[in-house]
Amino acid sequence: MTTGFVGRKLELALLDKRLARVTASGAGTALVVRGRRQVGKSRLAQEFCDRAGVPYLFYTATKGASPVEATTEFLAELSNSSVPRDRGLVPAEPTASWPDAFRVLAAVLPDSPVVIVLDELPWLAEQDEIFDGALQTAWDRLMSRRPVLLLLLGSDLHMMERLTAYDRPFFGRADNLLLGPLNPAEVGDALSLQAADAIDACLLSGGLPGILRAWPDGVPALEFAERECADPASPDQVELLLQATSAARELCTRRHRCAAPSSRPLRFPPRNSSAAIKPSRHRAIVIGIRSRKRVVCGCRRRGANSPLRRRPSIAR
Repeated sequence: MTTGFVGRKLELALLDKRLARVTASGAGTALVVRGRRQVGKSRLAQEFCDRAGVPYLFYTATKGASPVEATTEFLAELSNSSVPRDRGLVPAEPTASWPDAFRVLAAVLPDSPVVIVLDELPWLAEQDEIFDGALQTAWDRLMSRRPVLLLLLGSDLHMMERLTAYDRPFFGRADNLLLGPLNPAEVGDALSLQAADAIDACLLSGGLPGILRAWPDGVPALEFAERECADPASPDQVELLLQATSAARELCTRRHRCAAPSSRPLRFPPRNSSAAIKPSRHRAIVIGIRSRKRVVCGCRRRGANSPLRRRPSIAR
């Protein structure tokens, strides 16, 4: 099974490019990173921070925490991070609001480039209705003219899209990166599989790093599915596999349309149909893999010779 960081070369290059921009200009840059759960947003940000060689703050919000609890935890993380040029400037007493917490952050920023990561951003917005406005004000007045790379992470795709919408405070202040699953080549490297088995593993796992961490090296997809379905203590893992094959359904459908836009649409059994309910969990997963594998092979026969690769989608 994979324990180290795998793939994401393009995404890391995008982050390196923005950090280089911050270093060269001395001005701040913000990037919103969104994607479904288990796709590896936090792991990507942590890996980038570890490689960047600059001071960083990585704060992860706690769902359900009050604004006072959230800001207290934020200041504690700030005090323990490598960012503050003077830790004595970080107050020991909790602040009353996010505007105060952001002012403390700005006061302790060094003159050299830093990375600030705010993970699970939608939970912060849920807890405090003024958070979006406080973030915008702090960015405009306190941080945008400093060498700061601000990474805003979240799994609620709708809320993260809304963060930079036209009618929202942070509009026009950040790039947007949609983080997709790992591609078949990255899955093959992670699991030490040959090309055909790597495609099977990618279709079964949906390219989700959370599944690959429990996948032993060199084990083909169907064997892994059999092991997991036979283990009564891993129902969550099996459900995750079923969700991942549903995600693969969407990926294969999009590729089919790109390869043959005038052909008939793909017909998959609906999730709640009898075709999906009657077979055992293992058989349902196997059927899903084989049907999606036929789609990939069919697309290639029709002339879709481009590699099976999901490039990071980024927009201003």
